[in-house]
Amino acid sequence: MRRVGVLLLIGIMLLVGCGNKDDAQSQSDSPRQRTLAPRATPTFTGPVSLSLWHPYQGANADALQSAAAKFTEANPTLTVALEYHAPDSLLADYQQAVRQGGGPDILVTQPEWVGGLVENRLILPLDTALIDEVGTRTDSPLFQSLDYQGQYWASPLTADLLVMYSKIADITLVPSGIDDLLVVAGENGAVFPADPMNLLGLYPSGAFFDAGGRPVVDEEGLTIVGTVLQTLAVNPNVTFSDDPAAFVTGNASALIAPASLYPTLAAALGDQLRISLLPEVIAGVAWRPILDLTLLTVNVNVTDESLRAASLFMGYLISPEAQAQLAEQGDFMPLMNITSTTDSATRLYIQQMRSAQSTTLDPNFYTTFLPNFANLLTQMRQPGADIPALIGAWLLESAAQ
Repeated sequence: MRRVGVLLLIGIMLLVGCGNKDDAQSQSDSPRQRTLAPRATPTFTGPVSLSLWHPYQGANADALQSAAAKFTEANPTLTVALEYHAPDSLLADYQQAVRQGGGPDILVTQPEWVGGLVENRLILPLDTALIDEVGTRTDSPLFQSLDYQGQYWASPLTADLLVMYSKIADITLVPSGIDDLLVVAGENGAVFPADPMNLLGLYPSGAFFDAGGRPVVDEEGLTIVGTVLQTLAVNPNVTFSDDPAAFVTGNASALIAPASLYPTLAAALGDQLRISLLPEVIAGVAWRPILDLTLLTVNVNVTDESLRAASLFMGYLISPEAQAQLAEQGDFMPLMNITSTTDSATRLYIQQMRSAQSTTLDPNFYTTFLPNFANLLTQMRQPGADIPALIGAWLLESAAQ
């Protein structure tokens, strides 16, 4: 079997201290402390038409179209044509078109696609000017997420991560930890995510992924995760679900869910909705959510001029101006602090982002590690499960892969 990069660590896990140190380091590396040198505007021999395929409809499609219009207004020799493709067929449509010598110049991409697109030679690495812009404008965990095999293949468009929602009438004070949350939620209960990707942040370490995008796990950390999950699972008032209905229309007092759900939840619950930072996993150990990124990649078939134009447009889309416009007109979550916003939910999302962890572009993680890890999480949630035995068997199996 192919090795999937699970590193079995021997030694002492840096739990509380490591988490605090990493948080401080992340903030010290904040892009707001660095200055971006002005990009030299590339020259073009004539008009250049860019095409971008995306999965958006409604307000998000309109927001992206408006951003493209503002970009071309400032760059009159360039045009950008947006084309909708259904989310379920976007990747397959792109792969087929590129293999036939065509396809869009830019693709809206998911992290789990990038490694395969690289290995099949369907995208190009970013140019140095765009890499510098991304590295300067985004926090370290986000920038680290874009490194695959020592090169940068994607530029971010938007991000998402978990936050905590609660009903003010049911929970007057924001709980500091999961144990506190279960107490204050009481019989009304709480809804936790079922998606295993959203549960990775429960792992008590500075980062779930190493610099190469490989998961880093050991027995001690897995035992903490398993114990927390089993505690939640045996509580009759806890639900594992990615559907917010139990919170919106049911009795649940709290919900752990993506920040992008805020507009929908606010429309349903009005001023009874509170958005908060995630509770601690255990005392002194932060729940550090994994970034859920939406990315942009460049077609391997582009001409040199189209590549320069695509890089310029992708750089514009990560500018504070474009990020503010995408967030205000659509449901896009911004990549950085937008100083013009007065929205409390966006400010809290930015605060939670500062403790977020990088994700990975390694395809082996999505095809092999994550399904196996999801199975382990499910088994550890069963009442009476022998957590040490399950972890020991899983680690041995993972080491053999």
